[in-house]
Amino acid sequence: MPLVTLADLFFRFNAIGLLLALMLFNWPRLNQAERSLSAALALCLSLFLLLTQPLPEWRFNPLRNLFLAGTELLPLMLCASAWYLINQRVPNWLNKPSGRWLLGGSLLANSSVFLLYGSDTHWHTVMHLLSALAMCATLYYCLANFNDDLVNHRRHLRLILATFALLHCLLLVGFELSASLIRRDPLFLLANAVLVFCLLLLMTCLSRASRVPRQESAQADTQPVPVKWQSTYQALNTLLEQGIYREPELTIGTLAEHLAIPPHQLRVLINQQLGFNNFSQFVNQHRLAYAAEQLRDVAKARTAILSIAFEAGFNSIGPFNRAFKQVYQLTPGEYRKQALNQPQISEKTL
Repeated sequence: MPLVTLADLFFRFNAIGLLLALMLFNWPRLNQAERSLSAALALCLSLFLLLTQPLPEWRFNPLRNLFLAGTELLPLMLCASAWYLINQRVPNWLNKPSGRWLLGGSLLANSSVFLLYGSDTHWHTVMHLLSALAMCATLYYCLANFNDDLVNHRRHLRLILATFALLHCLLLVGFELSASLIRRDPLFLLANAVLVFCLLLLMTCLSRASRVPRQESAQADTQPVPVKWQSTYQALNTLLEQGIYREPELTIGTLAEHLAIPPHQLRVLINQQLGFNNFSQFVNQHRLAYAAEQLRDVAKARTAILSIAFEAGFNSIGPFNRAFKQVYQLTPGEYRKQALNQPQISEKTL
């Protein structure tokens, strides 16, 4: 057996072992949805590794259709993982029994087609199209608003999932759309196996390191700001009192420049000490408080709500209205009307 093939099998089966260890290591701290998603992702990735291994006598065996069925679902599992990573919740339609039945029936029907007919169907081509769409969605979920994310562990996972998505796109091109010489090239297969192994090894290291920050963040609300952050924290409060949050184009990078610290240190301060997961969430809290103060001001009763939104730092009225109602449970117009009518109501009562 060639050395390249031996190396490929070494990295490939070690990657499967890492997958199992990674899932068992994190299993106790996962909720039910996360356990289901991680198990499905690990199963599909393992079947993908078995399907793309370099030995033809192993690849073309009675279980090939099973490997193929799992491989075709891998892009959808990656997309679902990216969506859950960003939103930290199950889609609303999956909370309904009809939604769960629909999902289960779709997965069963898709897997049955590949188990019975393999790749000799038009459905295989349709799945390639769905895979491409799922990979585009995965890249969007992972990379959109990446700089807004303050949780370092989640930022690393977003990059890993984006890399997996790009890897799968390359494999789709290599195995399905390119010449047969490329898809059977041992070096091409070895490179993919090594990359998957390295990504899983990185995920294992991140999983071990993420346990400490989670414990610290759980106690962040009851502990004062550490001494090492005091000067930066005071400088940050000074900038906030000066109204820096009202700058429409304010980013974590520009705020870090004002504080003369690296952006990653500012992310740690805002996330672990102040309890915010997103920079926009942190900035919007101050913008909304400022806007609410302006709406309560009798002297600005005739000022347009759009002007107040722009003055607070919002670029348009739509995001302002949605963010305001989410926090105050009222639209800006309803909030202003209620706030300005309260003094009159109290005077009539007296």
